[in-house]
Amino acid sequence: MRKVWCLAPDQWDHLRPIETEMDAEAEFIYDPACDPARMLEGRPDIVLCVNEFRLAVADCLYAARRAGIPSLLVQDGILEWRCQYENPLFGAGGGPPQHQPVLCDRIACIGQQSARVIRSWGNAEKVEVVGMPRLDHLLRRPKVDRCLPGRRVLVATSKNPGFTPEQREITRRSLVDVASELNALPDVQVTWRVSPSMARELGVSNSLAEFSSYDFASTLEHSDALITTPSTSMLEAMLLDRPVAALDYHNVPRFVPTVWSITSREQIRPALTDMLRCPENKMQYQGCLLADYLACDGPAAPRVADLIRRMITAARHASWNGADTNSDTTNEEHKRQRQPANTLPLSSLYPDQAIFQIHDLNVLYAHVARLQKENKRLKQDLTARSLTNGLYKVGRLLSARLSGHS
Repeated sequence: MRKVWCLAPDQWDHLRPIETEMDAEAEFIYDPACDPARMLEGRPDIVLCVNEFRLAVADCLYAARRAGIPSLLVQDGILEWRCQYENPLFGAGGGPPQHQPVLCDRIACIGQQSARVIRSWGNAEKVEVVGMPRLDHLLRRPKVDRCLPGRRVLVATSKNPGFTPEQREITRRSLVDVASELNALPDVQVTWRVSPSMARELGVSNSLAEFSSYDFASTLEHSDALITTPSTSMLEAMLLDRPVAALDYHNVPRFVPTVWSITSREQIRPALTDMLRCPENKMQYQGCLLADYLACDGPAAPRVADLIRRMITAARHASWNGADTNSDTTNEEHKRQRQPANTLPLSSLYPDQAIFQIHDLNVLYAHVARLQKENKRLKQDLTARSLTNGLYKVGRLLSARLSGHS
């Protein structure tokens, strides 16, 4: 039985369909602590993750590489400019740039569009297009006739409506405009599925039960059109053959364009009117876009399972022959030919990050070693303080009880 080690502390839903697909042939072990030592003791055949920005996840991936264990990153959703380049969690805020480069040996991309972009970020030999296992259930849902003109509109946001206060305010303002325009159309039925904080600020009744694809699909099936901030929900609506408009006042480049876009209040009513007519030519074009954004010509979980099997087999073969387990069979010259020539350096993409201006590898190695040492010291200090604080509280409690008995 293959042993699959999963590093996805809060995103198990991306990996469960793969586990179900592999069933009795593989044991999936979920490690929320992302502990390299425990992982190595478990002797997995492969390591899976959904993101790589956490230090603990990265440490596990480095340990896996040293041990000759292959690793696979499962892309968790669409690429979005603000998340990639304006999210404080990543490069713009001093963190590691997302997918630049991918740390795992391979990345399972959701579609050709994502693959092209991620490949251009220095990952030419790592990209595999498989689809999105988390959305496989939509392919199994009963198909309905292509949408007909209707009056039911679903307005949605992503889980995080803004990565900064400024972004959040722009999103809020766009939703206020949508609410105002829809209120002026009494014959249109509106369902809101937005983040709880946005629902409170807008004063709308929120249909959101949980941020899950199953819950969203159930709501979407009772709607004729979707207006949403850029998110993976756009693909879900396209899969269910609903016209989709991206609500985007942020004026940033779009990795995933849609047939209908709303970038100002003046565009809301014309876009909505056209969407509710459900014009056949535009729906056909939306289908073409979807085919580029998402590999949906069949379920993704079997394709990911097959990729896992191939990676494990290749790693075992390399181990038996004494080769580098993580090396690609493609020679270096061919790799260079496949790698886009216009890949931008991190120093240009993130000029405010001093570490990306270091080009001497020895200086960089020494700097990383200092950071690792400091991180270890801070963790030890935090543990000691927590222990001291705990003992202090216990002492106070015992003292109070003893005083009560005296």
